[in-house]
Amino acid sequence: MSSRPQPHHGSPPSSSHSSASSASSHGHAVRPQSISQADLQFLRQTQRTLGLSPAGSTATSSTSHVSASSSTTAGLSLDSNALTALSNHFDGLMSAITTRVQNLSEQTRVSTQATHKRSTQAVDRATIEIETLRDILRQCDELETEFLKIKRLGEMVKGFRKRVEGLEKRVGR
Repeated sequence: MSSRPQPHHGSPPSSSHSSASSASSHGHAVRPQSISQADLQFLRQTQRTLGLSPAGSTATSSTSHVSASSSTTAGLSLDSNALTALSNHFDGLMSAITTRVQNLSEQTRVSTQATHKRSTQAVDRATIEIETLRDILRQCDELETEFLKIKRLGEMVKGFRKRVEGLEKRVGR
């Protein structure tokens, strides 16, 4: 069984915690000082889910020390097999969580890369469209310049016509 840090709720564990660990490994039920009632309830529920029967646990031992602590560990099996099963169960949960996080990270990476690729392609298309519009605007400017030239030529033609008409009137008299 791998050693794990115990969560601390409230006061720090007393120095009897190490003796509590050795006492539980010798078949005595001891309530760990660093585990809250909610954590104990969760452990009991997990043991029931795993099908571990607390009937054979050390919590039902007949020693006076055990009977004093049986109210806090009632329904919780503290024997090495039960604790090993809990440890294996939680190791499996951690492994499943780690795998899920890795899968989600990979999916996020792939999705981000795909989004980046689509964004880059959209920017490239927009750049091409902008260049096309700039070319059209340049051509419009050239056309406007040509229309201004045509307008000036038209005004010059009108001016020449007026002169020609004026000359015709003078000659025709």
